[in-house]
Amino acid sequence: MSDVWDSWAELTRFLESARLAFARERNLWQSLELADPDQASIRVRSGGGWYKARLDQHVDAVNDEITLYASVLIHSYALMESAAAEALSMNRVKGGVSGWGRLLLNKTSSSWDDVRDGEAGAVEVAVVRHAFAHGTREIDSDAVKQLADVGAPAREVGDAVTLTYSELLAYRGRMASLLNTSGLARS
Repeated sequence: MSDVWDSWAELTRFLESARLAFARERNLWQSLELADPDQASIRVRSGGGWYKARLDQHVDAVNDEITLYASVLIHSYALMESAAAEALSMNRVKGGVSGWGRLLLNKTSSSWDDVRDGEAGAVEVAVVRHAFAHGTREIDSDAVKQLADVGAPAREVGDAVTLTYSELLAYRGRMASLLNTSGLARS
């Protein structure tokens, strides 16, 4: 299981390095005294052509940290699912985190009470990951039911799904807790 933790550490480095790079890029463009910032644009070689954007579009892109956080959340969840499948001797885990998480926990005679924020916390992570992975960024009727079934804080159909840095850290902490409690601890 060291592979999952090596990948987890690489993903953590990616997150923090990208946050640093985004901040430096924002600071760079804010510090320049451009004669006409509304007319400024950037371009860079991309494949066989050029990627071109107005400066304001570029700055908007590096201000969009939620896309970075969602990417890290989706990849973290994939690492957790992959580690679970390997531990359960499955090609792929089937069903939701409640089901395969319980199977993992049973292997160590543990329960959801032993996992940070319990089953409700794990299901919330899965719901948020789903909203970003499928491009909706909204709570759907299945998510409302999943959250209600485990006693997680209620959300309504159509509620926007957001993702702050602190929420990302909390969600990754819950995933790591499930893996560690299930006997997939860092070596």
